[in-house]
Amino acid sequence: MPAKPAPISITEPAVRSHPFWSGAFRPLFLLAGILALVAVVWWVAGYVHGIAVPSLGTPSFWHAHEMIFGFGGAAIGGFLLTAIANWTGRPPVAGPKLMALTSTWILGRLVIGFAENLPPLAVIVGALAYFVFLIALGARELIAARALKNMRVLAVIGIIALFDGLFVASCLDVIALDPAMLYQTAILTIILLIALIGGRVIPAFTRNWMQREQISVPLPVLFGRFDVVCLASIALAIITVIITPDAALPGYVLLMAGVLHGVRLMRWRGVHTWREPIVAMLHLGYFWVPVGLGLLGASMIWPDAIGSRDALHGLTGGAMACMIIAIAGRAALGHTGRELRASMLLNAAFGLIWFSTLFRIAAGQSNAHYVTILAIATLMWVGGWLAFLIGYGPVLLGPSQKKTGGIPVR
Repeated sequence: MPAKPAPISITEPAVRSHPFWSGAFRPLFLLAGILALVAVVWWVAGYVHGIAVPSLGTPSFWHAHEMIFGFGGAAIGGFLLTAIANWTGRPPVAGPKLMALTSTWILGRLVIGFAENLPPLAVIVGALAYFVFLIALGARELIAARALKNMRVLAVIGIIALFDGLFVASCLDVIALDPAMLYQTAILTIILLIALIGGRVIPAFTRNWMQREQISVPLPVLFGRFDVVCLASIALAIITVIITPDAALPGYVLLMAGVLHGVRLMRWRGVHTWREPIVAMLHLGYFWVPVGLGLLGASMIWPDAIGSRDALHGLTGGAMACMIIAIAGRAALGHTGRELRASMLLNAAFGLIWFSTLFRIAAGQSNAHYVTILAIATLMWVGGWLAFLIGYGPVLLGPSQKKTGGIPVR
């Protein structure tokens, strides 16, 4: 008998999205790097050469918003959704959901850029859409996996989103609050998030490396009661800045927080990691947390000695940017199946941004050479982010090499 013909299938093969949409770290870390260049170069060009710059009340407030909530927000989303997949064991947010989230981030940049020509309510809603969507996605994943203890991370991000809305509303004269106080508290809240996450990943990664290398010294101290005190010190600083923004009290609280986080950093034994740059840069990035807190505190107690804007760059250009480079570089390698070893470009990117922070702080202390030192800091910043994008853009855009690892934060 003749063989029966094979049944005809009318089911079309599943359409696979581009690798770029396989994990949040890919588009969001890449966009964070691009905005880090645009928001700084554009603002400096406007300040020095008079080029037209977008305005959120003032060009400086546009620059502040984009660096805090745009650049910082993209990096937070890239880390959060990547880490949640590890915490829960669920598939990462990918495909259409990730495309929609990325679109809301881009929408936020557009509405803030054209804020002067749009209704204030539209600007506020457009600015907050990304954070609302991000928190909703994160909550959905954590609830589905019953990993409710990690909801505290979402709570901190919710506070950052609240400050975003209040800052935009105050810049547009919708509410009578001081925009400078709001962006200070927003920066401190992001530092609180860095301290919360860093307190888990830095000692854990360092301990794993030291054990692998058989380094026979006391291992890093893992998260404990002292770390809770350190986190509480930043929370107390945020509260005092809100309640008494023009008093010296927040300054003393910030100085205390700086000392506590300096001790915390020493407990993580970073001095032994100099042989492994991808681990050492986590410690060098966190170094700016105690230094930045101390500088901001000093600016509130002795405002004639150091300006608050200069001090804040220790937290933004230092702690935020350096930790983003360190985490993004590690994620780009680990989650695409590559060896966890810093390339020359990643080392260059981190080093340039680290020293850019030094020069940016120094610029504010030199009236005679302010523009020259600012230009040096800007060129280092641009060079650092270009090195990151050149070195890691192809990794973020391209396919994974093998089954990827994760970010073991719990």
